[in-house]
Amino acid sequence: MKLLHYFPSTRFTEGGTVRAAIDFCSVLARRGHDVTWLTCDDYDVPQSWKDKEPNTPTIKLLGPLQKTGKRLTKQQISKAAEVAKEMDVTHIHAMWMPSNPQMAKACDSVGTPWVLSTHGMLDDWCMEQRPLKKKLYLSTVGRIMLRGANTFLTTAEAEKSQSEKWLKHENIAVIPYIVDLDPYQDVPSPQEAIDKYGVVDEPTVLFLSRVHEKKSIETLIDATAILNERGYPIRVFIAGTGEDTYIKSLQDRASAAGVSKLVTFLGMVVGDLKLSLYAMADIFALPTQQENFGLVYTEAMLCETPAIGTKGTDIWKELEEGGAVIADRTPQAFADAIQTLTSDKELLKVKGVEGRKRILKWLDTETVASKYENMYQSASSGHQL
Repeated sequence: MKLLHYFPSTRFTEGGTVRAAIDFCSVLARRGHDVTWLTCDDYDVPQSWKDKEPNTPTIKLLGPLQKTGKRLTKQQISKAAEVAKEMDVTHIHAMWMPSNPQMAKACDSVGTPWVLSTHGMLDDWCMEQRPLKKKLYLSTVGRIMLRGANTFLTTAEAEKSQSEKWLKHENIAVIPYIVDLDPYQDVPSPQEAIDKYGVVDEPTVLFLSRVHEKKSIETLIDATAILNERGYPIRVFIAGTGEDTYIKSLQDRASAAGVSKLVTFLGMVVGDLKLSLYAMADIFALPTQQENFGLVYTEAMLCETPAIGTKGTDIWKELEEGGAVIADRTPQAFADAIQTLTSDKELLKVKGVEGRKRILKWLDTETVASKYENMYQSASSGHQL
């Protein structure tokens, strides 16, 4: 099929939406589909795409968003419509990007059906943040995003149940993300991360995500302080980028709690070093208030690193079935979970091995990609799943 995927930016700093969309495109192109990635910048586009290697997506650039409110110009909309006209289906990613309703209308103007991945952005927690602004958006320029898609795509039943409070539509599919499993064919070695960050004697806990208030990194810092008071010191590595003022507040919190030497901020970590960092860590921990698919959980477990999460993650049931610990979002609960796991090396190893097996089975490329292909086929024929 000829498939078009649209998101206005290709920067990993935008969060999991970009990472997920790139995986979608990579896997579908390898499966023989003619995939086009339409975007405004190609900052973190894989080099293999740029080199136009076989079975990789074609990149189409609209140019920087220069119009007020990060919207597309008339010329960019016209170009987007030209690209969409040649496609069987367009897949639009995310709710709140101002250019996404423009992309949807461009598809409608040329008769190309489109599907929308909500990426958790209609979850209860998300809708409680600046609710008046979001409701106004959904009742005006964003109205098409609630009504016009052939199919709305959610990643778990938990996300669907929250999203359908807002979607004026019955065709809501539940399919997990297509995760590109190629980098995880073998369990990565921790050596590159050890060479970069040094040998750590204490139990090591990794946070890897956007450094943002909703991730509740304070919970992890306070848990570190609790364990230190118990005489059970751990080392915490925080990998990711965020606002300088927020990072400074976290550093101050660690200092006030007397654990600044135990908490290290690494900045953005990507590529092979990221996988090695997962492998180096004893535990991956993300005490988030809200997360959609939570790719970082699955990445960690694919690297045989046990994970601790919260029910704020839409896929928490699937993660728990895979052996992840789902804890209350409190410092005490995270401290207890970290100590329980890391004090039993055999349990830690078993959870790592079993977790990887379960995630590989759940996210089997053939199984998941086939569901997407069926969805696209239905959309292109004007049918609903």
